[in-house]
Amino acid sequence: MDIPSSPGKFKEKRTKWHKTLPKLTFWSILFCGVIFFLFFRTPSSFSSDARRSLRTYTYGGAAWENKILSSARVASKNGVSVLVTGAAGFVGSHVSIALKRRGDGVLGLDNFNDYYDPSLKRGRQALLERTG
Repeated sequence: MDIPSSPGKFKEKRTKWHKTLPKLTFWSILFCGVIFFLFFRTPSSFSSDARRSLRTYTYGGAAWENKILSSARVASKNGVSVLVTGAAGFVGSHVSIALKRRGDGVLGLDNFNDYYDPSLKRGRQALLERTG
């Protein structure tokens, strides 16, 4: 230990974590507290009455099921069956058409929200139905 000759000049060697660890602990606890506060205090975005359930929707019927099965059927020997989400969008429709041309089975899924003009998506849906 290297003790200086004059009193009051002695300082212990401390690691760099000595000052940062309490700060890190404080801010971590504060952050978690804010997250918990927001989580438990914000109202639910859905009320129990407005919440949608799969039980409220009706089954499409045998014709709908046959249409789905024929669309997802693989046409080529090395083809695969693919689920394309956003199939009525610009990219999804082009991907679906390309996969169908290649001989893959394609099952397209889209929610037809109004983020883009729904009439454009309906037009692409008709195009996809015409191409198989």
